Amino acid sequence: MPFEPKAPVRASRILAGLFFAAIALSGCTPTTRDYPMTGTSNPSDPTTVKAQVQELKQALADLHAFKTETQKVIGPQKWADTDKPANSSCSTPDGEDGVNYSILTQTPDPVDLEASVNVVKTFWESKGFTTRTEINPKDPGLIRLYADQNGGQLMSYYANIKGSGLEMDTVCIAGDQTAIYKELYPENFGASPTAK
Repeated sequence: MPFEPKAPVRASRILAGLFFAAIALSGCTPTTRDYPMTGTSNPSDPTTVKAQVQELKQALADLHAFKTETQKVIGPQKWADTDKPANSSCSTPDGEDGVNYSILTQTPDPVDLEASVNVVKTFWESKGFTTRTEINPKDPGLIRLYADQNGGQLMSYYANIKGSGLEMDTVCIAGDQTAIYKELYPENFGASPTAK
């Protein structure tokens, strides 16, 4: 029986072993979070923060449009925002820390309590919100409607014989709250905004 070299078999086994080792090791590589328009995993990176601030501003613009739609659904009442939008910390549906805006708008004009709650409930549910209504027997002139979307964006409408109001939050934008505030309100931190 002639001698047959085993090198080709060993070489293919070694190559196969290296291939599977590379696959196994690639599974151990830590994942990084990519932020829109930045590609970085550092939430305090200036480019990332600028993108988050733009997302937050867009979320506020979207919320104002949604607020106006809701007001039109309720009726011809004259509404007034009580203050400028307020920022607050929040958690995304994924549990990440972030920032959102909250707005409050009110009307002293009368509304049909039950009818207005029903039209807002129907409208919000058509937009994907889960709603619940709260009535207090000790205060029959007040009905509150609460809504949230996927555990994130929160809203409430209260219909009251003395006036009604909408309290609404934007979606939560994940990011470093301090870094986002420094970009939004540099005057509060003794700095000027970074170049846009």
